[in-house]
Amino acid sequence: MDTFTQFDGNLLIGIQQALNADWLTPIMKVITAFGEYGIFWILVCVALLAFRRTRRLGIICALSLALTFILCNGIIKPLVGRTRPFEVFSAVQPFLPHPGDASFPSGHTANAMGPAWSMFVSSRDETAPMGWRGNGVSARAVHKWSIAAIILALLIALSRLYLGMHYPSDVLAAIAVGMVSATVVCAAAEKYERKHGIIGQRDTSGSGQER
Repeated sequence: MDTFTQFDGNLLIGIQQALNADWLTPIMKVITAFGEYGIFWILVCVALLAFRRTRRLGIICALSLALTFILCNGIIKPLVGRTRPFEVFSAVQPFLPHPGDASFPSGHTANAMGPAWSMFVSSRDETAPMGWRGNGVSARAVHKWSIAAIILALLIALSRLYLGMHYPSDVLAAIAVGMVSATVVCAAAEKYERKHGIIGQRDTSGSGQER
């Protein structure tokens, strides 16, 4: 076993021992369910896409989620193929069955942070280049929801450690993947809008089409 894996595993064991409590386990299982298969975040994207005033944000969140999933679950996980910590360290207590895929990075965490961070970047300032451009919803309101989404994503990350499903480096890498994916999507959206107008908004040229 290499030195880094030993350190990573011992750190996870310490986290589990410090936090483990009978009353907390079912709460952590509920929290981790919000990252299961990205279903919750898909529903969030669908809800945002359903209304014109939040459609731009919905498109950005959906693209961020898609890019995060491709990078994390489609590329990095199969390439790295890291074994789950409870298969390596007998002191790690798994509270859930084996998910069936590799450990690095955490898919639950990445797929939560992707759309959450895209909400944050898109709503940080109405005058910023990538600032909020929705109609009928203030940047401040979207910003508040984005903070709540990021907190939920971080709680999901913590739940993956508590439940023994991932090493600490798995969730840290997943957070980075989600943030990078969201930033790339927001930058691409900004570049697109400079040429074609605000995405998700109705064309004012009279064609009646939406961009």
